[in-house]
Amino acid sequence: MSVDLRIQPRQAAEYAAELIWKTLDGEKRFENCRAVDFSDGGVAVECPAEVPVCSDIILRAESVNIAALSQVRHCTWRRSSYLLGLQFLAKTTTADNDPSAPDHYEILRLSPGADEEAITRVYRTLAKRYHPDNHETADPVSFLRVNQAYRILSDPMRRARYDAERTRVNAQPRFRIGTREFFQGLKGEQYRRQAVLCLLYRKRIIDFQYPGMSTLDLEGLTGFTREEIGFALWYLRERGLIERADDTLYCIKAAGVDHVETQASHPGLVEIAEPNTIPGHLLLAGPVDVLRA
Repeated sequence: MSVDLRIQPRQAAEYAAELIWKTLDGEKRFENCRAVDFSDGGVAVECPAEVPVCSDIILRAESVNIAALSQVRHCTWRRSSYLLGLQFLAKTTTADNDPSAPDHYEILRLSPGADEEAITRVYRTLAKRYHPDNHETADPVSFLRVNQAYRILSDPMRRARYDAERTRVNAQPRFRIGTREFFQGLKGEQYRRQAVLCLLYRKRIIDFQYPGMSTLDLEGLTGFTREEIGFALWYLRERGLIERADDTLYCIKAAGVDHVETQASHPGLVEIAEPNTIPGHLLLAGPVDVLRA
């Protein structure tokens, strides 16, 4: 009797995906596969090669703008291919034109003028530091983002397209919502929570299949400290407005959607939730703070 290892309900899917992993001998393998179903926590793919259970594997599906660091939970032969059950450890977007995506140069801690040698050197250092096998400094989200940044910046054509899009986005008009005092005091804490909730609302609309955002995402987009973000996330979870989809990602719930649409009180914050606007950083250091791309 077969055992269903799925924890979350899955939906049918059919899109191309590339898998990348290392064999026990350290050889890097690439395979083109087909996704057959998915959930927030994982995906099943048909793969021509057998991959050992518990292997860490990177899945890229650019047709749906997803890159995920995953772990193989089961590998079963099905007639003409292997069916792999992959559990997501971390996810990010592959869309170069997503203004809410982390900046690849910032991820690698490089200037836009960095040469190929510097990009490769920094990538190797950070990938080793954040790799899941590094028990002291492992960070799956950071590892995946470093990998994605290197994939773009190490390819001259991809990098040129990314640089052009990055320049275009940074040239867009910016939101203006006030100074640091805007987020001080009791009212400021309420605005801070609304800003976080509006960002999660926007992410859910733009990317319904993968609506999660990490604490790191929210820090980068708001400029708030980890402690400020942590308090806001704690409160929103306690109120039942958001949930933690896995170990790293937060998602807005239906109650949170209703809250944004009916109770968000500041027009500048509500504007963040609009899918056609450009989100950015709440810069809290200068005399006039802005939401910028």
